Amino acid sequence: MKKFIIICLLTSFILGVAQEKKISFSKVFNYQMIDKKASLPTLKMYASKNNEFLTRLNIKEIPMYYYTDALGTSTVSLEMNSRLAGSGLSALMYLGYSGYDYGEKEEYTLEARKLDTKETILGMPCSHYLVNYRSKDGTKKENEDLKLCIDDQSSINNMSVFNGLLNQYLPGVKMKSSGLKGLILKVGPEKTYDKEYFVLESVKDSQDQVFFDHRKAMMDRQRKQDSLMIAYKKQEEEYAKADSVYATTDSTAIVADSAATAAVPYADETYYYIPDYVSSYKENQDEDGSLAITNIPAETLWKGLPKHCKNFEKDLPTFKFKEVKGHLRNYVGQMCDMYLTQSAGHNVGVKLTLDEIRREVLYLNTIQEKLDQSDKKKLNNYLKTLD
Repeated sequence: MKKFIIICLLTSFILGVAQEKKISFSKVFNYQMIDKKASLPTLKMYASKNNEFLTRLNIKEIPMYYYTDALGTSTVSLEMNSRLAGSGLSALMYLGYSGYDYGEKEEYTLEARKLDTKETILGMPCSHYLVNYRSKDGTKKENEDLKLCIDDQSSINNMSVFNGLLNQYLPGVKMKSSGLKGLILKVGPEKTYDKEYFVLESVKDSQDQVFFDHRKAMMDRQRKQDSLMIAYKKQEEEYAKADSVYATTDSTAIVADSAATAAVPYADETYYYIPDYVSSYKENQDEDGSLAITNIPAETLWKGLPKHCKNFEKDLPTFKFKEVKGHLRNYVGQMCDMYLTQSAGHNVGVKLTLDEIRREVLYLNTIQEKLDQSDKKKLNNYLKTLD
């Protein structure tokens, strides 16, 4: 019996690991918003040859990450070791939208109409399209036309990203694709297309890669949404039984809002969820692993970090015992990463970072007895001088 259970567990583990997919990106596209206003968002999009995309959109100096493939678009977080994790965070949270949509979303279909005009961006010709969306009953949204310039001959089709982001940014709306394909070079409102627009500023080759199980992330998110829906309906039923004095027309909105507010902490068990602790910090890791501080999305974040974190690698001492420098780099870098967790939009894997710090503290303490006096003095002096 024990043997059978072990075989089942191993099989489940192997199948679970096998679902995580390695996505290799071949291109990176950088877009910039052109407008007279300040604090303009930027967008960076990594694309694979199979039209899988990782998009980073900076909103109010906070990075939001989205992953798009044939399954759709999901909000994700970028963890250590190039792994993506599904995230319940939405860009709407950063735009000030705090409502919860527990009803069915209104369906719209994107409509695209090709114009006779073209332009050239970064040496690439593109055709102009007008895009709007129409509801199920045929009603067209007024004054909502967007103008896109698309290289419709490109093998890169990031229209799927465009459609996915629309679904993320329009609460209560479920957007169906127009079927239009190609690489977007420029997009903006039709009326102000020449003054207010996103435009492709550069295209570079990429060798970046990530690991992600998109299907699992989508299933996890759906389970959370279902639990919220059940709790919300339960709260609605309880409030409906309240004294009739609270059921007046003027009170209805208050009761509904209270039900929504009460449902969130009640239903979302993951709000107070923490995974079981596994002592794995002593396991070997790559000292040259990625650090969040090497790719800070906004310069203002440096104000929350110790001064030594900026360009800290240049100040690392050189030791006769060569491996010490790599461990010291990892220790200091991981400590600096932890300061980034003060930002609500951080992408630091907290548990992994803490494990790395503990492992390096253990190493730096135990290596002391192997160092000669010169190396020991360099190490201790360096650690003492960190602000």
